[in-house]
Amino acid sequence: MMHPELLAKLVSNNFCTVPAKVVLQLTTAFREGGLCNRNGTFSYKDHLRECQTPVLALAGDKDLICPPDAVYETVKLIPNHKVDYRVFGKPQGPHYAHYDLVGGRLVCTLYDDS
Repeated sequence: MMHPELLAKLVSNNFCTVPAKVVLQLTTAFREGGLCNRNGTFSYKDHLRECQTPVLALAGDKDLICPPDAVYETVKLIPNHKVDYRVFGKPQGPHYAHYDLVGGRLVCTLYDDS
């Protein structure tokens, strides 16, 4: 759903400026236990039940990076009154992947229809 030029700009202008220590921390999201601080002593998911800030959890129906089921597993850890969970995409289309929710061609209409 992203214009190829926009995706190229996203990759070339944003990811190359991410510090290596942040990238290393992000790799913990793909390990057992989920996202932790860099030295592995603090698991963020273990503290989501204490969340005091409203959370809008978004998922794209065709997101391979963080599929709807994975988003929902995180949502279940947040107090119900603090979280709003939405999955975008319909069986007949259009479908949304990871970056489509912020930069896809239909992003302007996406939130109006919810």
